[in-house]
Amino acid sequence: MVKKWTSAINLKGKYGAHSMRKTWGYFQRTNYGVGFEVICKRFNHASPAVTMRYLGIADSEVKNVLMNNEIG
Repeated sequence: MVKKWTSAINLKGKYGAHSMRKTWGYFQRTNYGVGFEVICKRFNHASPAVTMRYLGIADSEVKNVLMNNEIG
């Protein structure tokens, strides 16, 4: 269904249910401040480290948070 929707609006790229799942996790973290542990549990991942890899969280982002710097 997602592929049909994105095709119908001529959205370039490959999208599917998995794209929506990852986007949901990203928005929970960035817009609502939901912790990795909660997202990890929702995704049924074995650990928050798995969730971090899944969402593409780089070590530099974690270090910036620890150093109280801006993310990015």
